[in-house]
Amino acid sequence: MKKKLLRVVIVGAGSFGTKRLAACLDLPQHFKVIAVIDPSSEQRARVTATFHVPAVPDFQSLKEQADLAIVATPNLYHARMSVEAMRRNMHVLCEKPLATSVSDAKKIVAASKKYRRIVKTGSNHRFFHTVQKAKELFNQGAIGKLLLFKGSIGINGSKVSRKWLLDPQMSGGGTFIDNGCHLLDIARMLMGNFARCTAVMTNNLWKEAKVEDIGSAIYTTRDHRQAIITASWLQWAGYLHIELWGEKGYIIIDSTTHDTVTIGGKDGIFTTYDYSNERKDSYHRELLYLAECIQKNKQPSPDAADGAAVISMVEAAYTASRKHIWVPVT
Repeated sequence: MKKKLLRVVIVGAGSFGTKRLAACLDLPQHFKVIAVIDPSSEQRARVTATFHVPAVPDFQSLKEQADLAIVATPNLYHARMSVEAMRRNMHVLCEKPLATSVSDAKKIVAASKKYRRIVKTGSNHRFFHTVQKAKELFNQGAIGKLLLFKGSIGINGSKVSRKWLLDPQMSGGGTFIDNGCHLLDIARMLMGNFARCTAVMTNNLWKEAKVEDIGSAIYTTRDHRQAIITASWLQWAGYLHIELWGEKGYIIIDSTTHDTVTIGGKDGIFTTYDYSNERKDSYHRELLYLAECIQKNKQPSPDAADGAAVISMVEAAYTASRKHIWVPVT
């Protein structure tokens, strides 16, 4: 099958839109960026000057049809922009979180079915070398049935202070919907759906924020397996730490000082794989995977329904924290 060069529009010229744009430009055999869409004239001028691609204020200003829209706007606009792109016959890669509410996420799911378009929820952490190695080992049955998922993820909150992320109307929440989505997605990938949760959301450091800077939740499956997840905006060093505890052994992903995967068993023997010197190309590999899915006309993973399920987990955690109770994950 001859591979088709995908014509791409980047919707949003902020930090993540710029990252997605750069990744597309690095893969000219697969993607042609026809335009960047952003309502800000300053952002459009910056993108055009830096990357030498056209920039327009809206979909109506596009001069040619695109095959794929990469939506990287503030969270509040994810649903609106994704549905509009599909209405214009584009497939969609929408940055996480898929939406700020389950109701908006379901609009994307419905539009994907109505317009028969492929939708991928942005999940570049699935394409980390460490996460892919851990998944490979897990799928081989190396640790048996997964009983406990423990994950911690975070960034230095000074990178998000005084931005739209601190506005709950624009973002949908704080660190838990921001960083935590990655861990929720990976936990679902390995354990399936969860049945209920309890959680605590607090603001301990970034007092100007109207959202949580630390969020922790415990999720359980119907057969009582657990996922314990913490996200924060005050992890000064490191970004990702995941522990998978199974019937026969364990797998640990650690990106605190190096990027490693360690697998061990009950006998005390372990092996560590070090990916610290590997190229950081998760955005590139995610795009290539999506291109393959479009070529084969199959929904990718995570798709829109997976993204909506993660938002359901987020909403349940926020409700649980607010009411101090266990909440069903619908």
